[in-house]
Amino acid sequence: MTASLPKISCLLVTADRPMLCRRAILAYRQQTYPHKELVVLDNGQEPMEYLLQDLPHEDVRYLRVEKTPGQYIGALRNQALEAATGDLIVPQWDDDDWSHPERLARQAAVLQEGYDACTLAGTLMHVDADPYFDRPFIGLLEGGVPPTIMHRRDATIRYPNLRRTSDSHYINSWSRLRYAILPPEQSHLYVRYFHGGNLWEQEHFLRRMRNTPRDWLAYAWYKYVRGDVFAHPRFRLSQEAREAFALYLADSVACGLFPDRPVAEKAQV
Repeated sequence: MTASLPKISCLLVTADRPMLCRRAILAYRQQTYPHKELVVLDNGQEPMEYLLQDLPHEDVRYLRVEKTPGQYIGALRNQALEAATGDLIVPQWDDDDWSHPERLARQAAVLQEGYDACTLAGTLMHVDADPYFDRPFIGLLEGGVPPTIMHRRDATIRYPNLRRTSDSHYINSWSRLRYAILPPEQSHLYVRYFHGGNLWEQEHFLRRMRNTPRDWLAYAWYKYVRGDVFAHPRFRLSQEAREAFALYLADSVACGLFPDRPVAEKAQV
């Protein structure tokens, strides 16, 4: 049964973030989709290969790449793309973020319907800063959220060598083909995490609830007129989203994250 399924390559480009890598690897291990591989491109000072020891040898491709001036995240992602052997590619299994156990299966099912690529319309957003830590929200992006893309193997589409926005250019290339966007109801399949060391600042994450004129008006109403931004509908999570966020927190604590937050104490009870 497994051999009859398309193989999915998940590409993890990382550098000196062992705890975040542990969570990304755990999320990979928990995927219900069986036919997959994890391609790790390690660009850090300290090798992280030891974190992969619990994965089946045949599931892992590990590349260690020294830092090179002028080589940004786009170029590193392209090297990982060249190393991938899967039929389907998840080019951004980012160490910042977390994927629900059903994510690969859900997106692969869309591609098996004949699409070349698919993304999620939205994700759960977790900002590790007061007063947002315990208040995840739905962040939407017109055209799909770039790090959530899954696509068919292709030798021609690559990332530009940019420090930021390379993923936006990449998704734009795929959107010209047979391209699907999973609806906002599937936002629980992915959690984007702000921790202060991201490529983007906190405001970039918070802006995901107000990136259109209509969304800005709704945000302004709840924040400035009602005086309670947390009454905004984006903070009203479905049962699936609440359960996904609880699993994300549990996985994070298990990997050594959030040691000073009350969630860590609850998880250990």
